[in-house]
Amino acid sequence: MGMKKIAEKLDTYNKRLEQGKAAKIQTSHVEKVIAKLLVKQRQLETELSETEKPSKKQRLEGKLATVQEQITRSQWLLKEIGSVKAP
Repeated sequence: MGMKKIAEKLDTYNKRLEQGKAAKIQTSHVEKVIAKLLVKQRQLETELSETEKPSKKQRLEGKLATVQEQITRSQWLLKEIGSVKAP
């Protein structure tokens, strides 16, 4: 799953949460998204450490920042749906 697709999925989950439809969001799905983002983060960090070209490093740093932001959003969402579903 590409970064764009993951971001779209998170946006959909956030919209559901805003609409009060958090019950439709399965925690396992959000956990899968987080796992994929963590793998992508490790890949980008590895590629960044191996890259010497400044322009490519800058591009990778931007992607890495985006992934880190998505991880933060996903973790927040997971916490929110957990508190909404708790009896």
